[in-house]
Amino acid sequence: MNYDFIIYGSGISGKITTIALAEEGFHVCLIFDKNIDLAKQNSNLVTFLSAGSIDYLSTLLTKHQHLFKYTEIKEIKCQLNSHTGNKRQSISFDENDDQSLGRIVNNVKLEELLDEELKKGKNIDIKENCEISSIENISNGINLNLDDGQRLTSRLFILSSLQNKKILSSINIKFIKKDLSQTALSITVKGNLKNKNRAFQYFTSDGPLAILPYLDDVASIVWSIKNSSKILKLSESEIKKEIISRIKEIIDSPEIINLERHHLKFHFAKKLTYKNVVLLGNIAHNIHPIAGQGLNLNIKDIAKFTRLVREFKSIGYEVNSQQILDKFDIERKIDNTFYSFGTLTLEGILTSKNKLINIAARGGLKLLQRSSNLKKLFIKSATGKSFFNSF
Repeated sequence: MNYDFIIYGSGISGKITTIALAEEGFHVCLIFDKNIDLAKQNSNLVTFLSAGSIDYLSTLLTKHQHLFKYTEIKEIKCQLNSHTGNKRQSISFDENDDQSLGRIVNNVKLEELLDEELKKGKNIDIKENCEISSIENISNGINLNLDDGQRLTSRLFILSSLQNKKILSSINIKFIKKDLSQTALSITVKGNLKNKNRAFQYFTSDGPLAILPYLDDVASIVWSIKNSSKILKLSESEIKKEIISRIKEIIDSPEIINLERHHLKFHFAKKLTYKNVVLLGNIAHNIHPIAGQGLNLNIKDIAKFTRLVREFKSIGYEVNSQQILDKFDIERKIDNTFYSFGTLTLEGILTSKNKLINIAARGGLKLLQRSSNLKKLFIKSATGKSFFNSF
């Protein structure tokens, strides 16, 4: 079978990419990972979708209105604890005219919307229960052999999964990898939310703790805890008590529904392309959850790539032309690098137990709080408005 694009990966980014390219009229094949992690499919994980990302997804999903049932986030309040006994330092980010910064969306529900779109099958073939056994870069595309005997050909191969080690070893792309030595506690909590439109980010010495409202009486708590912290040695009931003691000022009568643990790792590709291969999704950049920008970065990559392919195709270029690949890699480099390494550095500074670093960080937040222009720049970047408005 011959396709314009073959995409490998059954995650959110792979599905969005498939839908976006098929919407442009390209013939796309999506190959699901053979060993799909069922635990992830039933996870309580949520994602902050920026206002720009929601606008973009609304152009792809027939039932995009389901995204709007989730609570609007109109303010993000960050607070840094003091190690010197002084008052905590706070900073708030909000849009003018009470506009939305984005929404916290349940990952499982988002996947359901994407799966429903994929089932419509317009320009889309889906391969399940098979695996790629070999990949061959040829002058005008890619040849793939599957373990069930199928042979597929496409102009471009989009890799959106880390599962297949054979593929990774066949592409000459270097990665920066780091074990963050942190465990993210993902908790669903019910209760009376005192401010349903405000997300919170507390920077504690054990790690950043985020409170993310997404329904009227439901919020997600994400606490990225250093593995050396004594908290991780507590029993589950003791951990729940610890969490409740930290959120009771924001949520009345909190009830913890479930609690999951996720090991945090950092992953960054130095290039997004190699010959006829493109990296999109977490394989390109898997970042610290502190800023909630992981999926938003992926969506920006997908939107930029799709636009470049469409524009160059309209003037006669093949979809795998080197001009497209080079331009895509260059134009996404700064944004991806800034968020990937910036969040890593920021988390280290704001959760440091060093008193001097803590004092300096508090001073920096105080200056930022006073600078409305600088805050506006952060907001524009985080909401994706400046990026998607350029489209």
